[in-house]
Amino acid sequence: MKVWDKDGNVTERMVDVSKVDTTGSDYIDMFAYSSHLLASWKCPGAQSAVIRAGANQHGADNRTHDDLFGMNDWISVLKDAMQTQYDAGNLKGYLDYKQFWDFLDNK
Repeated sequence: MKVWDKDGNVTERMVDVSKVDTTGSDYIDMFAYSSHLLASWKCPGAQSAVIRAGANQHGADNRTHDDLFGMNDWISVLKDAMQTQYDAGNLKGYLDYKQFWDFLDNK
């Protein structure tokens, strides 16, 4: 994955998607993992769920560069996003997250 830092410098980071820990990884690792799941059709909604859950956690406009590298328990992040959708009465949004949640629960 290519990542641009605050000063515009580009670095590349290799992510072994078979070793991503969904209970303790940063956004870059989860984005790579979810992209793999989308590309391989193992879980087509994974990438969308990670992007939306990350925005739900920080607010769409309140993310910073540092948020890319903070370690998160993505199971909890997904659970919070699912609960937000459920509380809002958005069953479709809830089920979109649940597809990825169920995939992770069964792996």
